[in-house]
Amino acid sequence: MEMPQRVSVRYKDVSYNINEIRLKTFRLGLQIWEEQSKPRKTEMYEFILSCLKQVDRQDRFIFSLLFIELADLIRDSALNRNTKEDLIKTAFREFAFALTDFEDIAK
Repeated sequence: MEMPQRVSVRYKDVSYNINEIRLKTFRLGLQIWEEQSKPRKTEMYEFILSCLKQVDRQDRFIFSLLFIELADLIRDSALNRNTKEDLIKTAFREFAFALTDFEDIAK
């Protein structure tokens, strides 16, 4: 599925287009093990939640695609199996927390 190129967001006074959102998500996903002790306080959580607040409902599917791309990137890395599992689980948790919190705010 193609990412919509019209999507752009602002995070910490910086504008991000879809490619920059993808790159920042990957970078945050790979640094996430350093922040694992702080659920819902990682920068990935804050970034995804901020993006969700700014993206049209019809384009929110991109976050599912970003998670899948991130999981593929981690899976294909040279990291050991346990580290890969931890990163993917933690990234999924952060995506899920951000989405759930966004839905709770929207109600």
